[in-house]
Amino acid sequence: MKRFADLASLRQWVLSSLILTLSGSLLAQDIAMGTWRTHFSYRNAKHLAVTPEKIFCAAENGFFSRELSTGETRKLSKIDGLSDVGISALAYNESANVLVIGYRSGFIDFVFEDRILSISDLATSDLDINKTINDIAFGTSKTYLATDVGIIVVNTAEAEVSDNFVQIGSGGNQVEISQILLGNESLIVRTSEGIQSGDFNRNLLDFNNWNRYAGSSGYENLTLVNNDIYATSGTDLLNLSSTWNDTGVDLPSGTSGLFAVGEVLMTIDDSGVVFSFNGAVFEPVFSTTASNANDIAKSGDQFFFADGIQGLIDQAGNALSPDGPLEDDFSNFRVIQNSLYGFHAPSPFSYTGSTQKPSFSVFSGGVWEDRSIANFTNVSDVARFNGNFYFGSIGDGIYDELKNTIIQNIGVSEYDTMITALAGGDKLWVSSFGNQSPIHLMDQDGEWSSFTSAQLFDDEFLTIDLSDLGVGWLGSSSGTITVLEPEEINADIISTSDGLPSTFIDIDISIEDNAWVATSRGPAQFLSASFIFDASDAILPIFENRVLFEGEQINAVMTDGGNRIWFGTNNGIWIYDENTTNQVAVFNTANSPLPSDTIIQMEYNGSNGEVFIQTYRGMVSFRSSSSNGSRVHRNVNIFPNPVRPEYSGLVGLTGLARNVSVKVTDVSGNLVTELEANGGSASWDLMNQRGGKVATGIYLFFSSSRDGVDTYVGKIAVVR
Repeated sequence: MKRFADLASLRQWVLSSLILTLSGSLLAQDIAMGTWRTHFSYRNAKHLAVTPEKIFCAAENGFFSRELSTGETRKLSKIDGLSDVGISALAYNESANVLVIGYRSGFIDFVFEDRILSISDLATSDLDINKTINDIAFGTSKTYLATDVGIIVVNTAEAEVSDNFVQIGSGGNQVEISQILLGNESLIVRTSEGIQSGDFNRNLLDFNNWNRYAGSSGYENLTLVNNDIYATSGTDLLNLSSTWNDTGVDLPSGTSGLFAVGEVLMTIDDSGVVFSFNGAVFEPVFSTTASNANDIAKSGDQFFFADGIQGLIDQAGNALSPDGPLEDDFSNFRVIQNSLYGFHAPSPFSYTGSTQKPSFSVFSGGVWEDRSIANFTNVSDVARFNGNFYFGSIGDGIYDELKNTIIQNIGVSEYDTMITALAGGDKLWVSSFGNQSPIHLMDQDGEWSSFTSAQLFDDEFLTIDLSDLGVGWLGSSSGTITVLEPEEINADIISTSDGLPSTFIDIDISIEDNAWVATSRGPAQFLSASFIFDASDAILPIFENRVLFEGEQINAVMTDGGNRIWFGTNNGIWIYDENTTNQVAVFNTANSPLPSDTIIQMEYNGSNGEVFIQTYRGMVSFRSSSSNGSRVHRNVNIFPNPVRPEYSGLVGLTGLARNVSVKVTDVSGNLVTELEANGGSASWDLMNQRGGKVATGIYLFFSSSRDGVDTYVGKIAVVR
C-alpha cells in the first residue's frame, strides 16, 4: 500500500527548500483555529541523515531539519505529511534524491523532492510481532529494509514493495534482521542467529542460498566502510573477507559503537573523544562535548553528533536542535497566564531521594525554554495565589517566588517536602503526600491551616481541583475522591458507593461548576460541585440512549470555554457538547496529527482555546474554536485578517462575550451566515449559508451580549 500526502503539506516539505508558509508572528505565538502543533523534545537525538543542503535529525519522537548554510531549523511531523512519529531508521539516497524514514510502528516514508510516498503494509498488518524498521540500505534501484519479519525490498523510484526475504534463517526459520548492508553483489545482514550474507546472483527467497557465519551470533555494530565490512565482538574489532577475522585491534576504552562517516570508520567514547581507524589502530582525532553519541555525520569539514542528552550538536559542542521541552514524558503540566508549565518530577510512590531533576519546561509566546530554581529540584506543580507564584517539589517542599524562599515547615508539619499538587483560589491549597496532615491551606494573610488524614479519609492526594465557591475536590491514589469545604471543616468521601463507575483517574470542574470525573470504567458527572454535600450521587452521561463509554477506561477529562467535554481514552479524544447529546469531534492517529491514541493528560488554555494533549508518545496541541468568555466583549481579535488566497483554514474570533451569536454580512448588509460562539470564541469557515465559498470582499461581524447591552462590530478582508 502507498499513499500520497496532502499536496498542500508536500509543497512545504520539498527536500531542496522546506520553506515556511505561515507568518513568523503566527508561528511565534498562536496557531490558527482548527490546526495543530507539536511539542516534542529534541534532546534524545538518535539518527542523522545528511543531504547536500540539510541535515535531518530524529529524536525519540521529534524530527527536524537544519539548513547547513543558514542554520535555520524546522520541526517536521505528521502535520507535514509524514506517516508517524518515533523514527527508528533514517537514510538518504543521493542518486535518487530521496530521504527514507522507517518508524517503530512499521510505517515507511519515501520523501522525494516534490512528494511523499508511504508504505503501510507492515504497519497495518495483523502480524503479532515487533514491526520496527531496524535499518535501511540502498542498491542501484532498490531499497532494503531490515525488520523483525525479515527483509523488505522496495523499488526506490516508485516506493513499491517488490520482494520480501523472510524465513531465511537456518532451516528456514524466521529471523529478526537488526542490521543490513549492501556489499559487492550481496546483502550482509545481522540477524537473531548471527551474521549471514546472500549473493544477488542466487535466489534469496530460498534460505539454502544464504551463507551463515558460524560463531557470529554475538557480533554487533555491522558497518561498511570503503567496501570493508566490520563488526565487533565485545571490544574486539572484526573484519569480513571470506570469513570473519579478528583484526587484533581493540575498541578504545569507553566506546561501544562503530560509525561509517564518509569513508572513515569512527567511534566515540563516553567522554566525547572521537577516534578514527587508520587500518592498524584507532587514533584520537578530536574531542567534543558529546557524552552519549548515538550517531555521527559529516558535511564538508563539519562533524555533527546525535547526542542522547544534548540533541544535535556540532564539533564545537554548539546545540543545534530547535526548542522543545526537556523530555517527552511529563509528570504534570498546567496553564497559568497563557503559559504552559511542564514538569518531569519523579513519582512520589518510588521517590527515595536519589532522583534530582533540576529543571522544568515552560511554553510561552510560542517557544519552549528550560527553567530552574536554585536548590529546588523535582518540581511537580505550580499555582498562582495572591499575585504570587508557588512551586511544589517531590522532595524539596514549596518555593515562594516572591520571597525567593523554600518552605519545608508547612502548617503544623515540622518537615514537609513531598508536594504532589497545588491549587490557587481564595486560598493556596497544598497536597503533602503521605503526611499525617496531607492538605494545607494558606490564606491571604499568609496564615496556614491543616487537615489531618483522619479528617480527609486518606493521606495520598495526587490532584486538587477547586469549585467556584472554593470546595476542594481531592483525588487520591486509592481511587476515591475527598471533597473538602474548609470554612465549615466539612469533608466527605466519594467512591463507587456514590455512583462512581470505578476508581478515579482525573477530575475537571467546568465553567458551569459541574464536576466531571474520569474513571477506569467510564466517566461520571456531579452537578454543582460547590454544593456536593447536598447531593453527592454521580450521573452517568448518556449518548444515543446508551451510557457513554460504559466499562471503558477514561484517562483524562477536560471541559473547554464552550462547556464542551473532552474525553481522553486509549482510542483517541472524543468531544461532546455539555449535555453529551451531540458528538462534536473525534481525534485519533488515523485522522489527526496525534502521535498516539493513548491520551494521558489534557490541559486547556482558556485565553486562546489551545488544548495541550499528552499522549503515550509525546505532546501535541490543538487550537479549538473556544475560549473562556466574559460577560462583555474584551479585546476582540480576528485572525487571520486579511485572509489571503493561500489560506485554507478557519477564521477565528476571540474576546467575544460568552456564547454570543455572530452575524456575518457583506458591506451592503446582506446576511452571509451566522456563527455561534463557544465561550468567548467563534470560527468561520469562509462559507455562506448556502454552502458556497464567499468571494473576495469586505465582510462585517455583528454580535451583542446576552442582555443586549454590550455590542461589537468588526470587519475582515477576504482575498481569493
